[in-house]
Amino acid sequence: MKSVSLALLAVVSGTILMTGCGQSSAPTDSNKPTAAVPAEQSNKLVIQGFGSSVPGSWTPSQPSSPMRVAQFTVPPAAGAEAGELAAYFFPTGQGGSHQANIERWTSQFAGGDGKAVAAKVSTSKSGDMEVTLVELQGTYARGVGMGPTGEAKPDQILMVAMVETAVGRITLQLYGPSKTLSAQRDSFLKLATGFRSA
Repeated sequence: MKSVSLALLAVVSGTILMTGCGQSSAPTDSNKPTAAVPAEQSNKLVIQGFGSSVPGSWTPSQPSSPMRVAQFTVPPAAGAEAGELAAYFFPTGQGGSHQANIERWTSQFAGGDGKAVAAKVSTSKSGDMEVTLVELQGTYARGVGMGPTGEAKPDQILMVAMVETAVGRITLQLYGPSKTLSAQRDSFLKLATGFRSA
Protein backbone atom coordinates (compact mmCIF):
# COMPACT_ATOMS: atom_id res chain seq x y z
CA MET A 1 0.00 0.00 0.00
CA LYS A 2 1.43 3.32 -1.01
CA SER A 3 1.72 6.14 1.44
CA VAL A 4 1.90 9.76 0.54
CA SER A 5 4.23 12.60 1.39
CA LEU A 6 2.18 15.53 2.56
CA ALA A 7 3.74 19.00 2.63
CA LEU A 8 2.37 21.97 4.48
CA LEU A 9 2.98 24.91 2.18
CA ALA A 10 2.32 28.02 4.26
CA VAL A 11 0.70 29.33 7.40
CA VAL A 12 0.06 33.02 7.95
CA SER A 13 0.24 33.99 11.61
CA GLY A 14 -2.97 34.93 13.35
CA THR A 15 -5.17 32.68 11.23
CA ILE A 16 -5.58 29.64 13.52
CA LEU A 17 -6.80 29.83 17.09
CA MET A 18 -7.75 27.14 19.56
CA THR A 19 -8.54 28.66 22.93
CA GLY A 20 -8.31 27.02 26.33
CA CYS A 21 -12.01 26.14 26.20
CA GLY A 22 -11.55 24.39 22.86
CA GLN A 23 -13.13 26.91 20.51
CA SER A 24 -11.51 27.29 17.14
CA SER A 25 -11.60 29.58 14.16
CA ALA A 26 -10.65 28.20 10.79
CA PRO A 27 -8.34 30.21 8.52
CA THR A 28 -9.69 31.86 5.42
CA ASP A 29 -9.24 30.25 2.01
CA SER A 30 -6.46 32.65 1.09
CA ASN A 31 -4.15 31.74 3.97
CA LYS A 32 -5.26 28.43 5.43
CA PRO A 33 -2.74 25.61 5.93
CA THR A 34 -2.71 23.35 2.90
CA ALA A 35 -1.31 19.93 2.13
CA ALA A 36 0.10 18.94 -1.22
CA VAL A 37 1.03 15.62 -2.79
CA PRO A 38 4.33 15.95 -4.64
CA ALA A 39 5.05 14.01 -7.82
CA GLU A 40 7.45 11.73 -5.99
CA GLN A 41 5.66 9.76 -3.31
CA SER A 42 7.35 8.57 -0.12
CA ASN A 43 6.45 7.62 3.42
CA LYS A 44 7.22 11.04 4.89
CA LEU A 45 4.78 13.40 6.56
CA VAL A 46 6.18 16.93 6.11
CA ILE A 47 4.71 19.87 8.03
CA GLN A 48 6.25 23.35 7.94
CA GLY A 49 9.60 21.96 6.84
CA PHE A 50 9.73 19.17 9.44
CA GLY A 51 9.35 15.57 8.32
CA SER A 52 8.81 12.19 9.96
CA SER A 53 8.17 8.68 8.66
CA VAL A 54 4.60 7.35 8.47
CA PRO A 55 3.86 3.61 8.73
CA GLY A 56 3.28 2.12 5.29
CA SER A 57 0.00 0.54 6.41
CA TRP A 58 -1.57 3.92 7.20
CA THR A 59 -3.63 5.28 4.31
CA PRO A 60 -3.69 9.03 3.60
CA SER A 61 -7.13 10.56 3.15
CA GLN A 62 -8.65 13.96 2.47
CA PRO A 63 -8.73 16.01 5.70
CA SER A 64 -12.30 16.22 7.00
CA SER A 65 -11.76 19.70 8.47
CA PRO A 66 -9.92 22.84 7.28
CA MET A 67 -8.09 22.79 10.62
CA ARG A 68 -6.33 19.54 9.67
CA VAL A 69 -3.18 19.63 7.58
CA ALA A 70 -3.09 15.85 7.09
CA GLN A 71 -5.21 12.80 7.86
CA PHE A 72 -4.62 9.05 7.77
CA THR A 73 -6.75 5.94 8.25
CA VAL A 74 -5.17 3.35 10.52
CA PRO A 75 -5.95 -0.29 9.64
CA PRO A 76 -8.42 -2.00 11.98
CA ALA A 77 -7.62 -4.91 14.23
CA ALA A 78 -9.66 -8.07 13.65
CA GLY A 79 -13.26 -7.47 14.71
CA ALA A 80 -12.72 -3.74 15.34
CA GLU A 81 -13.11 -0.48 13.45
CA ALA A 82 -10.26 1.47 11.87
CA GLY A 83 -8.51 4.29 13.69
CA GLU A 84 -7.72 7.78 12.46
CA LEU A 85 -4.70 10.08 12.65
CA ALA A 86 -5.31 13.82 12.39
CA ALA A 87 -2.42 16.28 12.11
CA TYR A 88 -2.65 19.98 12.98
CA PHE A 89 -0.21 22.89 12.96
CA PHE A 90 -0.38 26.01 15.15
CA PRO A 91 2.10 28.88 14.74
CA THR A 92 4.06 29.88 17.83
CA GLY A 93 1.76 31.37 20.48
CA GLN A 94 -1.39 29.75 19.09
CA GLY A 95 -3.24 26.51 19.80
CA GLY A 96 -3.89 27.02 23.51
CA SER A 97 -1.76 25.93 26.47
CA HIS A 98 -0.84 22.32 27.03
CA GLN A 99 -2.86 22.23 30.25
CA ALA A 100 -5.99 23.71 28.67
CA ASN A 101 -5.85 21.20 25.83
CA ILE A 102 -5.27 18.26 28.17
CA GLU A 103 -8.23 19.32 30.32
CA ARG A 104 -10.44 19.60 27.25
CA TRP A 105 -9.50 16.16 25.92
CA THR A 106 -9.91 14.61 29.36
CA SER A 107 -13.38 16.13 29.71
CA GLN A 108 -14.50 14.13 26.66
CA PHE A 109 -13.71 10.79 28.33
CA ALA A 110 -15.47 8.74 31.00
CA GLY A 111 -14.66 5.42 32.62
CA GLY A 112 -16.88 2.35 32.54
CA ASP A 113 -18.54 3.60 35.72
CA GLY A 114 -19.24 6.98 34.14
CA LYS A 115 -16.64 8.73 36.26
CA ALA A 116 -13.81 10.90 34.99
CA VAL A 117 -10.59 9.28 33.79
CA ALA A 118 -7.07 10.57 34.28
CA ALA A 119 -4.80 11.39 31.37
CA LYS A 120 -1.34 9.86 31.23
CA VAL A 121 1.04 12.69 30.35
CA SER A 122 4.76 12.44 29.65
CA THR A 123 7.31 14.81 28.15
CA SER A 124 10.52 13.97 26.32
CA LYS A 125 13.07 15.58 24.03
CA SER A 126 13.49 14.65 20.38
CA GLY A 127 16.50 16.46 19.03
CA ASP A 128 15.93 20.07 20.07
CA MET A 129 12.13 19.64 20.12
CA GLU A 130 9.97 18.95 23.16
CA VAL A 131 7.32 16.27 22.69
CA THR A 132 4.40 16.00 25.12
CA LEU A 133 2.45 12.74 24.91
CA VAL A 134 -1.12 12.51 26.24
CA GLU A 135 -2.94 9.16 26.50
CA LEU A 136 -6.59 8.59 27.43
CA GLN A 137 -8.76 5.47 27.41
CA GLY A 138 -12.45 4.91 28.09
CA THR A 139 -15.77 6.03 26.64
CA TYR A 140 -14.97 8.84 24.24
CA ALA A 141 -17.32 11.54 22.92
CA ARG A 142 -15.05 13.49 20.58
CA GLY A 143 -15.78 17.20 20.13
CA VAL A 144 -14.16 20.62 19.78
CA GLY A 145 -15.16 22.08 23.14
CA MET A 146 -15.18 21.13 26.78
CA GLY A 147 -17.16 18.03 27.68
CA PRO A 148 -18.65 15.31 25.46
CA THR A 149 -20.26 16.83 22.37
CA GLY A 150 -20.11 13.94 19.88
CA GLU A 151 -21.31 10.35 19.84
CA ALA A 152 -20.03 8.49 22.89
CA LYS A 153 -18.15 5.32 21.94
CA PRO A 154 -16.98 2.80 24.57
CA ASP A 155 -13.48 1.34 24.87
CA GLN A 156 -11.68 4.02 22.87
CA ILE A 157 -8.15 5.38 22.97
CA LEU A 158 -6.90 8.88 22.23
CA MET A 159 -3.17 9.47 21.87
CA VAL A 160 -1.98 13.03 21.32
CA ALA A 161 1.55 14.25 20.65
CA MET A 162 2.32 17.96 20.87
CA VAL A 163 5.63 18.58 19.11
CA GLU A 164 7.17 22.00 19.71
CA THR A 165 9.18 23.12 16.68
CA ALA A 166 11.04 26.38 16.10
CA VAL A 167 8.06 27.78 14.17
CA GLY A 168 5.11 26.38 16.10
CA ARG A 169 3.38 23.27 17.38
CA ILE A 170 2.64 20.13 15.42
CA THR A 171 -0.25 18.29 17.09
CA LEU A 172 -0.95 14.68 16.18
CA GLN A 173 -4.13 12.99 17.38
CA LEU A 174 -4.57 9.24 16.96
CA TYR A 175 -7.96 7.92 18.05
CA GLY A 176 -10.16 4.87 17.65
CA PRO A 177 -11.03 1.51 19.26
CA SER A 178 -8.63 0.29 21.94
CA LYS A 179 -8.21 -3.02 20.12
CA THR A 180 -7.00 -1.23 16.99
CA LEU A 181 -4.82 1.41 18.61
CA SER A 182 -3.07 -0.76 21.20
CA ALA A 183 -1.07 -2.29 18.36
CA GLN A 184 -0.25 1.14 16.88
CA ARG A 185 1.26 2.86 19.94
CA ASP A 186 4.90 2.24 19.01
CA SER A 187 4.30 3.42 15.44
CA PHE A 188 2.65 6.59 16.73
CA LEU A 189 5.55 7.30 19.08
CA LYS A 190 8.06 6.85 16.26
CA LEU A 191 6.12 9.30 14.10
CA ALA A 192 5.79 11.85 16.90
CA THR A 193 9.45 11.73 17.93
CA GLY A 194 10.84 11.43 14.42
CA PHE A 195 10.33 14.99 13.14
CA ARG A 196 13.50 16.56 11.78
CA SER A 197 14.22 19.35 9.32
CA ALA A 198 13.13 17.97 5.95
